[in-house]
Amino acid sequence: MTGRNATETAPSLPEVLSGLVATLPATHLAAWISVLRTVPAPDRRTESLLIAAHPGVGLGPRAGLLLSAWRSTDPQPPGSALALALEAAGNRYEQDLATHHVEIAVSGPVSDAVSVRLTSSVAIQVIRAASTTLLVTSYAAFGIQEIVSEIRAAADRGVSVDLVLETARASGGRLHGDGDGRTAFHELRFHPDVHLWQWANDERHGPGGRRGSMHAKVIAADRNTALLGSANLTDNAYSDNLEIGAVICDPSAVASLVDHFINLMHSADGPLVRLPWQPVS
Repeated sequence: MTGRNATETAPSLPEVLSGLVATLPATHLAAWISVLRTVPAPDRRTESLLIAAHPGVGLGPRAGLLLSAWRSTDPQPPGSALALALEAAGNRYEQDLATHHVEIAVSGPVSDAVSVRLTSSVAIQVIRAASTTLLVTSYAAFGIQEIVSEIRAAADRGVSVDLVLETARASGGRLHGDGDGRTAFHELRFHPDVHLWQWANDERHGPGGRRGSMHAKVIAADRNTALLGSANLTDNAYSDNLEIGAVICDPSAVASLVDHFINLMHSADGPLVRLPWQPVS
C-alpha cells in the first residue's frame, strides 16, 4: 500500500526523470547515469545499484519510483536510453537555471548584511547588453546624462530604441509644470534609431473615470533582460531616493513584457502613440 490516492495516476517515466533532474544533487545524478548505462532492463539488482552508486538520504523511494515507472513503460526502453534522457534533461535544466534568475538592485541606503547592486550600475549594464532593441519607460526623466549617453551609444551601434515617457499636463500627461522627459533626451531628437512614445491623451480614462498616468519604469534589452523597479529616470531616484528594483534574466518573461509594449504601440487602436520632439525652452 502506497501513500498515493487510489484515484491518482502513477507518474509517467518522463515525469519521474524530470523530477529526478530537478531534485537529485548533480553528483548523485551523474552516478545514476553511470549505473543506467550498464543496466539493460529494470531487474532486481538495479535499485540497489542505484542506491549504492552514491549513498544519500531518501534515495530509496526515488529509485523505487524510477523502477516502477520504467517497468510500466511500453515499450520498455533500455537503461542506456534512460541514462541519455537523464543526461540531456540535466544539461537543459542547468542551462535554464543559468538564464532564468532575478537580481536585486537598490538606490539610497544599502545594508551591510545583504550584497546588492546599485540601480545606476545595473541600468547601464542592461542598456549595454542590448544588441537589437532597447525599451525604456519612465514617469519622470531628468538629470541622467550618463543614461542618455549610454542610450545614444546603443543607438549608434544600431539598436532600435523606444522611449515611452510621461508628458506634462500641457501635452495631455500628468506631470506638473511645463517640462517632461523630452527635455532629458532632447539631444537624441535627430537620431534615426530613437523613437519617442506617449500614452495618448484620449486613451487615458479608466473604468472608474479617472485619468491614468504613464507610471511604468522599465529598461529591457532585446528580449532577454529587463530592469523593473520603482526608480524613475532621475538623478534623485538613482542616487538619493530609497528605491528597489529587480533585474529579470528570463527570455520568456522579458519577451512577454516587450511584446506587451509593442502591442500597445503598434496595434491599430493602441494607446501608445508617437510623441513629437519639442524644442527645449
